[in-house]
Amino acid sequence: MKNISKRLYWFWSSTDGSSQNKTNTIHIEFKQANFNEVIVITNEFWLDRWKTGRIGFHLEGINPKLIEFWPTLPKGSHILVPLCGKSNDMIWLAEQGYRVTGVELSSLAVIQFLGDNDLAYDTHHEGELKIHTVHGLSLRIVEGDYFQFSETEFDACYDRAAMVAMPDSKRANYVTHTLDRLSSSAYVLLISLHYDGDEQGPPFSIDEQSIVSLWGGDIQKIAFENLALTHPHYRDQGHTTFEESVWRLQP
Repeated sequence: MKNISKRLYWFWSSTDGSSQNKTNTIHIEFKQANFNEVIVITNEFWLDRWKTGRIGFHLEGINPKLIEFWPTLPKGSHILVPLCGKSNDMIWLAEQGYRVTGVELSSLAVIQFLGDNDLAYDTHHEGELKIHTVHGLSLRIVEGDYFQFSETEFDACYDRAAMVAMPDSKRANYVTHTLDRLSSSAYVLLISLHYDGDEQGPPFSIDEQSIVSLWGGDIQKIAFENLALTHPHYRDQGHTTFEESVWRLQP
């Protein structure tokens, strides 16, 4: 395992309190640190974040940890990206020769992703889901509730910000649903967070034991970085520990 000390490429929550995304099955409450008031997070909460541009969870460019830790898989492998937002990580994966399927609740995020990248596409409906198939690139965006997405036999999964968006009451359901989408020999690259202090997410803090319990004993922690040591943003929020970790599950 290696300790990463690199420049910060993304703030997990913005200074105005905006946080992680999004699935329309989430309905939780947490206390906002600055106001000590109970905020109910619903599907509409996240859609409003996209509508008003409060998307501190979005990363411009490609996640360096994806580039560093993604394995070499056979060309044409089918990659699942849950709660994908408008992440350009999907473009990078498709350009490596993989077939990529992202799943995203927000129609605005989907439209922005396709428009920002000047992508031509076709759209069709499958039940409650909209399937946007990009021309000239092996990439689809499934618009709708991730828990209604039922395709299976994916060869790999890339989770940068999906699990940490899930409250404890929904996290096991999320992991089970994701594993059910994968083949028995699938690879998983997971990025998680663990932090101290009274503030609760999203993004949520998840300890190592919980990750192993959720994903199984074969998952391995392969890298980590305590962002509180190098970035004042996290210390200003009262954290002495704000660890971002990279996990790998492989056959």
